[in-house]
Amino acid sequence: MKKFALLAVLLLLFAGCAQEAEPAPPSVVTINGGQIEVIEYYGVSCPHCARTATLLEGMREEYGLTFIKKEVYSHADNRRELFQVYEEFGQDPASGGVPTMLVDGKALIIGELTEEQWRVLFETCLEGECPEGVFTKKTIDDGYVTSASGIKEKDSYQALTLWGLVAAAIVDSLNPCTIAVMVMLLGIILISEGRKRMLLSGFTFIAVIFFAYVLLGIGILHVIDEPSITNIFYGAATVGLFFLALMEFNGYFNYKEGFFSVEMPMWLRPHAKRAIGGATSLPGVAIAALFCSLFLIPCSSGPYLAILAIISKAVTLQAMSYLVLYNLIFILPMVVITFAIYFGYTTVEKIGETKEKYVRQIHLVSGIVLFLLFVYMAATFLGYM
Repeated sequence: MKKFALLAVLLLLFAGCAQEAEPAPPSVVTINGGQIEVIEYYGVSCPHCARTATLLEGMREEYGLTFIKKEVYSHADNRRELFQVYEEFGQDPASGGVPTMLVDGKALIIGELTEEQWRVLFETCLEGECPEGVFTKKTIDDGYVTSASGIKEKDSYQALTLWGLVAAAIVDSLNPCTIAVMVMLLGIILISEGRKRMLLSGFTFIAVIFFAYVLLGIGILHVIDEPSITNIFYGAATVGLFFLALMEFNGYFNYKEGFFSVEMPMWLRPHAKRAIGGATSLPGVAIAALFCSLFLIPCSSGPYLAILAIISKAVTLQAMSYLVLYNLIFILPMVVITFAIYFGYTTVEKIGETKEKYVRQIHLVSGIVLFLLFVYMAATFLGYM
């Protein structure tokens, strides 16, 4: 009965990712209004795009706006056109994202503007003095002059730097319970099936974990794509990071296995052992990996949820690639461990001993990284960045 209950939870968790794909939106939609042409490059399920579209639709008749809507996620031609527009304005396509608006062929607006900023822009264009250049919420008020040197400031939520993502992913990948689960599986397969079968089983396990976590991330981003939900999720993730950092610091100063630190709870460990112990075939390993992706959530989801929260606020074209990169880094230690054991550079026992020897230091480094992420997210949420 417990196995059926766990399977039901698993199916519910990934149900949002397995829905039938929605039909792609039209490539181009034109809504005639009159005097000012607004070419709108947007993406499906982008909350920033939806918010901007609703805001501008309310001004359509007042300012005589003609909308040409071009969806870029599903239509490669529109995506190439957006990149070409960026190049024509002297911008690196990777520095922008959606929504991007081209107003009267002169003003390239990247990201969201306030209602007041849009009104000032349209009134200026109606007077025949539409500004030329590239503008964001932070730069459009600076005199309405041509941007000669590109975007000077980015939206604060675009500041998801590569080093921050890499640091969070490394902390997540070196979590003690992640290593423990992997070592447990490899040890069982090595003893029962041999070295070659261990290699194949190890990579089956890793592949399933990778795709499960990518799909989980996409599912979460899909659920929170409403602006109000996005803000709530971001705030909750910020508060959660603070408590996770405290738990990790406690794991260094007052370590007790499975108690008030970011590790797999003691009550979950027998279930994980049973799932892995029954993995005697490749399908069994794949099923065990799916179950373990659930078991690892309590001890490895903190950094991942933080990165998802930041991605949900970002508008850069690179944002979704960060999701894949994060999970590639997450599985990297598992790949290294599998190869190291296969080629005889180390043993399951030695890896387990090393994990136990440095477990407190791992918690300390994790706590520091989580606290720094908390400071960044809190400052952004409160408007200081």
